[in-house]
Parts: sequence; C-alpha cells; structure tokens
Amino acid sequence: MTLTVALDDREPAGLRRVIEAHDDVDAVEVRRLPAADIAAVDAFGTPSDSPDSGGAERRVAGSVGIERKTVDDYVSSALGTTGTDLREQVEKMADAYDHAYILLEGDLSDVGARRPGLSSAAVHGTMASFAARHDTPVIPCSDRQRLVDVAIRLLRKHGEEASPRPLSGGTVTGYAAPTTKRLFGVIEGVGPQTADALYERFPSVEALLAATPADLREVEGVGEKRAAAIFETLRGERDE
Repeated sequence: MTLTVALDDREPAGLRRVIEAHDDVDAVEVRRLPAADIAAVDAFGTPSDSPDSGGAERRVAGSVGIERKTVDDYVSSALGTTGTDLREQVEKMADAYDHAYILLEGDLSDVGARRPGLSSAAVHGTMASFAARHDTPVIPCSDRQRLVDVAIRLLRKHGEEASPRPLSGGTVTGYAAPTTKRLFGVIEGVGPQTADALYERFPSVEALLAATPADLREVEGVGEKRAAAIFETLRGERDE
C-alpha cells in the first residue's frame, strides 16, 4: 500500500524530502493542516485554503494525525511555561482526527545534558500522561529518517483493511487491549506474550521508561539482549 502524504506547510523542506524518498510514498502535498504535521491526504476530502475551515477535512473516520517534535521542542511545549502548549495541540488533533501520535526526533538521553535542572522522570511522566489520558502515544525516534519511517507505517497500518482472521485475546494489537499494552507490542522483538508480561510488571508507560535493563530481565521471556533492545528503543538509541 502506497500513500499520498499531507505535510503541514510550516514544516522544514528537509522533512518533505525525506518523506518523498520513502518507498511507500507516492507524493507529498504541502498544505496548512487543521492540526498535526503529517497525515494521509485522502483523509481530508476537498482541500481548503483556509486553515480554520470546517467540514470534511476536520473529522474523517479512520484518519490519523502525527505531530513531529524535536526533543527540545517536546520538552518546551510539554513542560515549559511559555510558548506553545502541547496539550492544546493534542486536543486539536483529537478534534480533527480519529487517531493521534507524537513522534520525537532526537535522543531522549540528550535532555539531561542540555537541561541539567530537568528531571528525566518529569519528561517520562508527560509521555505516560499523553498515552494514558489523551490516547496519544509519544514514540521516541532517534533521527528524522526513522521518524518518517514510523510515521508512514502508522498511516499505512491505519489505512489497511483489518485482517480477516479473528484476533486472539492475547494479541496486543487488538482494540480491546489497553493502550499501554498495545504500545509495548510495537517495540521491536516484543510479541504478544512478552507484551502481556511487561504490562503485568510495568502497568504504565512511565513505569516502563523508569525500568533499568536489570528490571526488564526480571520479566519472563526477556533476556539480556531483548532487555537491552527495549531499553535502547524507548530512549531512541537503537540503531537498527
């Protein structure tokens, strides 16, 4: 399945080039989106020149909105007292789309180096809050190429028809599963049974982010390599 992607006109030209280079993208249309930075163009109906227009492009069943943030932008907008309030942006995405995500461009480990007075737990807390209270997962991506790849895969997966096979109760991608458990299930190398075990041990995203590799190894089915992969993926450090 290939896509025509809508990109907000306030995003950098470099992001457009990376999206255009993706194998699953047919074309990129730059326009002012009602909310978010990246979306599938067929979710909007007739394009409008007005950023405040209502109608079909405000809410379409199955549509997905993706907000791109650098790590610095995320920290400033999620925890800062000035500038854009990320909570307001998330609320706008909830009004405009059926599904919303925040993708982080950069390494979460840089937060401590750039902002010595900021607790990493505070950052993890905002990520857990957006996932649990606003049904908007925050997914760390180590660089722009990986961010675009995750974004395109999210748009594509939401646009594909569901599998005709019935999903078992233990399948973490089933809609009946809690949001946190489904988020665990998209981590590389984590299958349904491991996601269940992780969710039982760490019932929130915040708890999983606070876990050390040693904590992760205590979970059934998680060995040294898988623990390292989970730990690095959640912090945007995974290179593969």
